[in-house]
Amino acid sequence: MNDEERRQWIMNDEGLYNWWRQSRLSLKQFICQNRAEITEAIEPVLNNKKPAHYLAYGPEAKYSC
Repeated sequence: MNDEERRQWIMNDEGLYNWWRQSRLSLKQFICQNRAEITEAIEPVLNNKKPAHYLAYGPEAKYSC
């Protein structure tokens, strides 16, 4: 995963976005300082182990139909 992909995830995932905004860093600085943690947050969503936006709604969030 590259930094552009991380940037897109941050801009489209409410939990990642909120985490970035609370950091008060520029987006570039935030990605640089948290690269591994961002990837760790994204991978469970890509592997269908956790629902999208789980950082915003908690790990128990379920997919709704």
